[in-house]
Amino acid sequence: MPTEQDILDQATKLGELLAEHESVKKLESATKAFEADPASRQAMTDYQQFAQTLQQKAQQGSPIEVEDKRKLESLQQAVITNPLLANMQRAEMDYVDLLRKVDGAIIGAGGGVAQPAGAGPTLAG
Repeated sequence: MPTEQDILDQATKLGELLAEHESVKKLESATKAFEADPASRQAMTDYQQFAQTLQQKAQQGSPIEVEDKRKLESLQQAVITNPLLANMQRAEMDYVDLLRKVDGAIIGAGGGVAQPAGAGPTLAG
């Protein structure tokens, strides 16, 4: 019967394998490119801040003006059309997909052992 340390050792090996996988390398590269580009970072920051402002307005029951909706749409377009952000988003989706597959393989190898109610998220969760 494997010990807890045996399992942790195998998890470390899995982490090392993941670090060498193409999707992880692409995510690292895309993230570095995004972080190195001030215009991309600013586009994301502007969108997130304005979206948060509108969310607070809505929670307070304040009306969201047409002008606000137009500004949000404009900021959203800047994010959507930014090639570095699009590349990073694709890389993130590939990475999450890999983690879901790993999670599924772990669950499958566990013989279908059910998680107790409220046990929390799995690896990809």
